[in-house]
Amino acid sequence: MPHDPKGEGPLPRAPFSGDLANEPFAAVFRKQFAALKSAWTANPHEGVLIAAVDGNGLFDAHAHLRLPQSGIAHLILGRHERCDVVLSRDTDVSLRHLLVRATRGPHGQIHLRAIDLRSRVGLLSEDGRRCEAIASRGALFLQVGSYVLFLLPTGPSVRPWTHDADETWRSFAPREQEILPPPQPLKSRAAPGPSAMKLATITIQSSSPQAGDLTSTHAVWSDQLERGILVGRDDRCSHGGLEEGNLSRVHLVLLSVDDEVWAIDTASTNGTKLYNGPPFRQLRLSGEAQLVLADALMLRWQPAMLPVRA
Repeated sequence: MPHDPKGEGPLPRAPFSGDLANEPFAAVFRKQFAALKSAWTANPHEGVLIAAVDGNGLFDAHAHLRLPQSGIAHLILGRHERCDVVLSRDTDVSLRHLLVRATRGPHGQIHLRAIDLRSRVGLLSEDGRRCEAIASRGALFLQVGSYVLFLLPTGPSVRPWTHDADETWRSFAPREQEILPPPQPLKSRAAPGPSAMKLATITIQSSSPQAGDLTSTHAVWSDQLERGILVGRDDRCSHGGLEEGNLSRVHLVLLSVDDEVWAIDTASTNGTKLYNGPPFRQLRLSGEAQLVLADALMLRWQPAMLPVRA
């Protein structure tokens, strides 16, 4: 897991024509400008405004993800009512569809990353490409099902919006973005990539009428962790298919951020907590840890003493 002290590594600049007539995201932005500007102005603190416009052109939902002192925060979008941004008007949207991560760059710029949670329809970039994840320095625009999503940085270091929609839209360019390549298969039995490093071991323990007594151990490789390892009942999870009734379909994401590892609860119904500790939505794993998912499943995280290449 390479460490980049500047944040996310070099990002090639995505092309932007500046021709508003041929930019469908710009057309939606122009139509919804009054509502978007009102929501953006109401959130002056450092972070990111996430706004969703549905397939009928309705300004459907928005939320503000405020950066804490640590400079990193996460937010879940999907159809489930417990998500931070609920996209309820399209049944093609998964219950827990997308993870958004916001970090503070070295010069105060907001860095964004959107990660598809192995959903059925995925996410589309501005130019219509389906991608597993996309990173951006500054504003990020996506399509999820029939929804258009605007991820708009906020805070004192962000250039103020004008009263003109087209002028404000042009101020977002150029956008430095990177569409990540397709991931390696994330099932625990899948072989790691040739340059991957073994970083940790996960041990999952459960004892319940639904699952019976279960203990399984899985190696964690760097290429898997950089894309996100999902734990839950759904078969799309890296460690999924667990017949544990209190567990959400997608319950937890394990994700590397530079040289750190984070456990992120995906707005699960019954929560995640440290063993004999408080519940959490995001937790940096600085060493060995035992997590309890939905009071039903124990997940033990054990970092490797010395990383080993595949």
